[in-house]
Amino acid sequence: MTSGENNSHERAARTADYIRFKHYAAWTLIIASPILIALPPRKLDLYTVALSGTFLVSANHLVRERTGRSIPETIGKRFQHKASMLQELPSERARELQAKLRAAKDAQIRDGELEKLTSQDQRRRRGLAENLWMGNETDGWKERRLREEQKAIAEGKGYGDLIMEHILEVVNWGKPNSRSEDSKDSGESR
Repeated sequence: MTSGENNSHERAARTADYIRFKHYAAWTLIIASPILIALPPRKLDLYTVALSGTFLVSANHLVRERTGRSIPETIGKRFQHKASMLQELPSERARELQAKLRAAKDAQIRDGELEKLTSQDQRRRRGLAENLWMGNETDGWKERRLREEQKAIAEGKGYGDLIMEHILEVVNWGKPNSRSEDSKDSGESR
């Protein structure tokens, strides 16, 4: 054997040893890092961050060894795949359904159900929190409440009476209150 062949054989052996060392070191660190993080004192400091980074680097090395791609590359491929699927949307079936829904909505508008449709659209467009907060109220609710308030004050009621009416309306879920009607009847008969 010549010295050139001997050197290349020696380099190949060292390279194989280095690859084997990285493999076993990665497995050791992927197991030891969480154990060392879990040992007392458990706190978030530079030591914990370094061990977490060691765990991630080791996991990335082992994934790259096995699949040929690192974890970020794998995640990137998945997002690219999902993005390409989203670019294909809406499908032909979805476009047909949208056209049918638009036609049905136009027909309802022509049939005179515009007010009912707009209040339903408003409720649909509002988020869950706003629907819970606003209930079945539609646009113009402030003006209606202001007119009701002015009418009640003109009739001689005070703000306390208005507040109680609103509370009873909430408690009874918007249904008429039989107690307030009974008290009105008894007050009129006196």
